[in-house]
Amino acid sequence: MRYIARYVALFRLLWLTSRVKGEFSILKVIEDEGQKFVLLPDNEDTRAPGIQSLFWNSRRGHCVVEPVQTAEDGRWFKVLKSFSDDPKPTRGAWLSGWLGERPEDFGILEHEEVLLENGTLAWQTINNPSSWLIHVHGRKTLMGETLRNFKIFSDLGFSQLTISHETDKKPFGLGKHKSTMGFTEWTQVERAVQHARAKGAQRVVLFGWSLGGMMVGRFLSQSAHKDIVIAAIFDSPMFDLRNTLRFQAKLANYDRKFADEVCSLMEHSFALKLMGYPKLAVDDFSLGINSINTHIPMLVLYSTNDGYVEANDALSFSQMNATAVLVEFPGARHCRLKNSDLSRYESVVKDFISTL
Repeated sequence: MRYIARYVALFRLLWLTSRVKGEFSILKVIEDEGQKFVLLPDNEDTRAPGIQSLFWNSRRGHCVVEPVQTAEDGRWFKVLKSFSDDPKPTRGAWLSGWLGERPEDFGILEHEEVLLENGTLAWQTINNPSSWLIHVHGRKTLMGETLRNFKIFSDLGFSQLTISHETDKKPFGLGKHKSTMGFTEWTQVERAVQHARAKGAQRVVLFGWSLGGMMVGRFLSQSAHKDIVIAAIFDSPMFDLRNTLRFQAKLANYDRKFADEVCSLMEHSFALKLMGYPKLAVDDFSLGINSINTHIPMLVLYSTNDGYVEANDALSFSQMNATAVLVEFPGARHCRLKNSDLSRYESVVKDFISTL
């Protein structure tokens, strides 16, 4: 049974489907004087502070909610805005930090949809053509995850580009299913940098969320086209796949060795080779145990209460890379740091940019 479970874990990780499923239920939905409220379970995820996005039905359901009250049977949230049909009691819901889905949801009216060289779509805003900020979203999310940060960098004078992954569903991505967890996906960051260069970029800052952080780090360690990149920012980064799998295995009541067995399969599985995967020696491309050998300033934003990746990898990264500055957001969850403390988050980011 354990043998089968290892392969199930392996293919859930590396073979992506369009289906997204959360780990809790919307328990109740009520309306009081025209205002809707949802009841969610009381757990570490729902205790995270701040206004957040509530998703359900594989992200086809989406509303913005704010925590208002703890009850005996869960935690009540006020529905502030809906981007779909109204919420209803259902399984497979989850909270995230998005707060919107498209540029218009954030008042970004002057933007372009551009096609990058690999056939993926990106959203672009033009400000100072010589200074660019490139956003790279996380695993099984979409460009909408990054839009909440556009205003910060627009105010700072940056032109911006947020890119799709080749594994994103069409029409934004290519609908590819095979993921190598950043080992090869970093080339998508390289294409984005080359696009910015062609538009006049002389200074580029990279911003990676979760797996996007691994992609940015791999770009910095592997690319021959990083000369115009002057800084990098990471939000809730996934720096070490082995440690992340160990963390996830513990949550699923498996032992540490189970995660190591899955990592061994990535490197040696004949089935993966037949499917066209490269050899994935996870320790060789870990950013938690290998320095990326860059001189550029880096800002790492994280929470010890992340709940998805191993937070200690951020500490290891900062110890190995002398130019990395580490800032913790206590009590925040994965990619919800800004939601937990908006003013501090923006202040930290702006102070970092002002040093460049």
